[in-house]
Amino acid sequence: MMLDLLQAVGVACGILGAVLTADATARRRRQGFGVWIVANAAWVAAATLTANPYMLVMFGFYLLTAAKGHRANREASP
Repeated sequence: MMLDLLQAVGVACGILGAVLTADATARRRRQGFGVWIVANAAWVAAATLTANPYMLVMFGFYLLTAAKGHRANREASP
C-alpha cells in the first residue's frame, strides 16, 4: 500500500515537474523543480522500502539536482 502510494506520487509529480520545467516563465520552472523534489523524494523512499540501491542512488542524485535547479531559478527570478 505505502509503496504503491509512493510510486504513484513519484510518477504523477515527475510528469508534472517535467511539464512545468519546460515552461518559459521562471515561476513555472521554479514550481516544476519543487514538484520534482517531491517526486524524487517519493522515489528515494520507495527505493529505501524495496532495498534497491541502484534506484536510491539514481533518484538521490536527481533529488540533489532538482534542489540545485530550484535554487538557481529562485536566484535568477526578479
